[in-house]
Amino acid sequence: MLLALFAKLFIGALLGLIISTTGVGGGVLVLPVLIWLFGMDTLTAVATANLMSMLMKISSTGVHFRLGNIPLKRSLIILSVMLPSTLIASYGITLLASVDAWHQYVQLSINILIVLAIALSLFIFCTQLFNPVALISDASTKTVAPTSRFILPGIAAGITIGATGVGGGVVMLPILTKYAGMNIKQAIGTSVFVTMLLSGASALAYGQGGYTDLHLAVLLSLGSILSIPVAKYLLKNVSEHAFQLITFIFILCSAITMLYRLLTSH
Repeated sequence: MLLALFAKLFIGALLGLIISTTGVGGGVLVLPVLIWLFGMDTLTAVATANLMSMLMKISSTGVHFRLGNIPLKRSLIILSVMLPSTLIASYGITLLASVDAWHQYVQLSINILIVLAIALSLFIFCTQLFNPVALISDASTKTVAPTSRFILPGIAAGITIGATGVGGGVVMLPILTKYAGMNIKQAIGTSVFVTMLLSGASALAYGQGGYTDLHLAVLLSLGSILSIPVAKYLLKNVSEHAFQLITFIFILCSAITMLYRLLTSH
């Protein structure tokens, strides 16, 4: 019993470290862990991942605020664009899943949407990773993009986050760098802050449907606190290009994992 508790805290610490330093989290890392290590079905994993994403990112948001990585005004505008679609998607999923005849189709649809979201993100990330302009780290060289450019991608991202729990690096980072004119460290900080609030809203919707494993979510989230000192050190000392490469690797690994699940479960 005690060994299992420490194992969960250790897994939470690893997840917290990756989420804090790369902005990748939610569906990208947490979903595969919940599905493969803890044997959850997709809907329960999505519900629990949303709650974990919110809890884990509270401390990470504080770190990024202190480091100056979160442009608050732009972040709140982005949140106002994404929040309505996130809530609509979350409540829509719980309503459809409550109908027995639709439950299986909801699970399949979520799996497909997760794989598509990761694949799209990989395409955008590859484009930026091998384009030298995309790797400029000086925030002063970035042009602040008009809010109108972000509306449609933001709504689509909000739906994806609400329906799948996929957020962070997979959905947010590419559109923040491409459509909001942020450098990678600003995008990571804003992603952590905005998806913390979006995941909390989505977790509320799923929690009302009874899908969330509250006990496991709290344990893993407590473990993530242990990684804060290491995350802070890495954020100060690791180059932006290294963050790009690390983020890309984690997204690629998650894509392979979720595609394998989709192909072998149906």
